[in-house]
Amino acid sequence: MQKISTYLYPNRIELLADLAGFTVEYTNVYQRNIKIYAGIDNTIEFDIKNPDQKRIDLSTLSMIELNVMDASGQALPNSPYTVIPMLPQTTYKGLASVTLPQDDLDQLDHQFLSFSVSAIKSGKDVLLYGDTRFGAVGKMELVGDAMPTIKDDQVVTSFYKDLQYGTSMIEYFHSSAIPLRFYEAVPNNETSVEFRFDQLIGTVKVEVTKDASISSETFTLRGTVLDTFTVDSATAYMLKRYQNIEDYTYMRVTFNRTDVQATTGTITKVTVS
Repeated sequence: MQKISTYLYPNRIELLADLAGFTVEYTNVYQRNIKIYAGIDNTIEFDIKNPDQKRIDLSTLSMIELNVMDASGQALPNSPYTVIPMLPQTTYKGLASVTLPQDDLDQLDHQFLSFSVSAIKSGKDVLLYGDTRFGAVGKMELVGDAMPTIKDDQVVTSFYKDLQYGTSMIEYFHSSAIPLRFYEAVPNNETSVEFRFDQLIGTVKVEVTKDASISSETFTLRGTVLDTFTVDSATAYMLKRYQNIEDYTYMRVTFNRTDVQATTGTITKVTVS
């Protein structure tokens, strides 16, 4: 039998406020990494002290704000975030908390985010430092999804041309290979494909394959035609649903123009979900 231990431990960051204009000989020797997760609101606590390591009554500060930047230095959508002192300060002196909303993190990949905390004291801006070496910018690790997620749609907007010769030359336009299978707890047995057209008069073919990797023969020799349909210049949108595809690994969309006079009709976008 395997045993998993879990702990309810606050995501707490210690900060120093150099309000008196001097520091003492204190260095934060070890501070654990702050981890945050996509897919959920993250609450972070702050333990704000003076250089003598005594907690500050946060009612003496105003507009305590947390600035959060991604790896490129860009602020998160709603940064800065308001840091709220815990009440009453007579009981929770020096303690405050802030929440990073789920929506601000969902579109970010795993990375180390930078953060800083500032406040106003007696009408002047003050920085809250991580230690007495004036380390004002800290790091927090965005680990990834902590909650179940919905698979993102896959969007294709470009096609490459393939010339085939027989009694006449035919131009075929192929999308790149679109993955259908992932490391999923429940196999995907249904896929919706949304097509957007621009003045296309032609035939559209949806191909699938069971190949584990893509090669030049994946669709041409070992592929299966899942669907074929025609469109005319009045067709702007079409939605198709394909079932029982759990054994297939990749999909490709191909079209050709059947009107020899038409040279610009195309599929502008394919969305697979």
